[in-house]
Amino acid sequence: MSPTASYSARTVVRVDLKKQPWEQDPPLHNRWHPKIPPVATVVEGELFRVEMVDWTGGQIGDNDSADDVKHVDLSRVHHLSGPIRVTDSNGEPAKPGDLLVVEICNLGPLPGDEWGFTGIFDRENGGGFLTDHFPCASKAIWHFEGIFAQSRHIPGVRFPGLIHPGLIGTAPSNELLSIWNSREKELVERGVDAVGTAAFLHTRPLALLPTPEGALLGKIEGGTQLWEEVAKDAARTIPGRENGGNCDIKNLSRGSKVYFPVFIEGANLSMGDMHFSQGDGEVAFCGAIEMSGFLELKCSIIRGGMEKYLTPMGPTKLHVNPIFEIGPLEPRFSDWLVFEGLSVDESGKQHYLDAAVAYKRAVLNAIDYLSKFGYTKEQVYLLLSCCPCEGRISGIVDVPNACATLAIPTGIFDQDVRPKRDGPPRPPYLLSYGDVPKCIYDGPLPTTKNPALS
Repeated sequence: MSPTASYSARTVVRVDLKKQPWEQDPPLHNRWHPKIPPVATVVEGELFRVEMVDWTGGQIGDNDSADDVKHVDLSRVHHLSGPIRVTDSNGEPAKPGDLLVVEICNLGPLPGDEWGFTGIFDRENGGGFLTDHFPCASKAIWHFEGIFAQSRHIPGVRFPGLIHPGLIGTAPSNELLSIWNSREKELVERGVDAVGTAAFLHTRPLALLPTPEGALLGKIEGGTQLWEEVAKDAARTIPGRENGGNCDIKNLSRGSKVYFPVFIEGANLSMGDMHFSQGDGEVAFCGAIEMSGFLELKCSIIRGGMEKYLTPMGPTKLHVNPIFEIGPLEPRFSDWLVFEGLSVDESGKQHYLDAAVAYKRAVLNAIDYLSKFGYTKEQVYLLLSCCPCEGRISGIVDVPNACATLAIPTGIFDQDVRPKRDGPPRPPYLLSYGDVPKCIYDGPLPTTKNPALS
């Protein structure tokens, strides 16, 4: 061990929660583009710290109203810290074709900001996985006590968080960016027919294409020719893609390692969308416990690692995806209640091996069941989106029904929610747990087709 070795992380991005995202120094960004310049450089093996605002940039408050969720400006999300350039010990940057190994050494909420939120977007402003069942904006506020979270809006539950970044990834090359924009534009142009049998998707946009509206481009100054050039093509951060991005994988927590493909010199690593806890699928869309936070990371470079370890798909060598190692520290639960769902929708229509429909049915079955124990269905929907529940594709080969499961740890409740011979609790033994703040839905009645796609 070197006598000069340091265990203190160097802070390369610091945020001020009293400032707006566009006021931060160094500046934040909310788009993917290779021309967004790095705000810092780190050397492989160096321990460094990155601070992040919540994904909305402070648009949601710790209050008892859902108006902020109803009217959130989604053109501005996600707010990312970075990009961060990575070099080896000789000063040589990561190169296209390398793998960037990112180890999560430590993470957590920002000191003094130990709270978070879970929300359901209004159908006319983003929607979600179950928009056809829950069209109204609503939210729950959570406060953290060490490793545990509890909410005044969903009483009777308490669980440890598996903190993780919902979004982390490297910058795309110009070629990869063009591929993203082309294939997503084609999807939108194909319209409703492109979504196949997953009828619930018809209530949401098929993709969010580049738009200058709400764009933050880091160090690129607004009003310049470069800003205009980048803003019109920069990719939105909503979906996960080949560079990683918004994959919302809850297991990327302390001790994890992620192997990211490198597409441009320096890799340009960015991150944000910190979650205190999340259920598999993040089914409410704004559905983890969203928070500000920090990451302490180490990076290393595997030269030529993409060719050595990743198998590309398609005509280019760019269609690859990251791989990761799960860390050794996770909450432990011994008892679970598991709900099944098949690829038969609520109308009784048969779908062919459709895992999305099956998972939707599993979630709806769990919501219906838990609402018999004193919770409203909105409370349960939000809870299943952020508690440490486990989703699985349990069967995908037995035609025509895919089978998905949702496993909920029973230990998070202050009552026994398992089935009993006498049935669910009844008054006076049935406790009411109130409700979450929500807005009255004032948009058009649900249809089977989004008018925006016409």
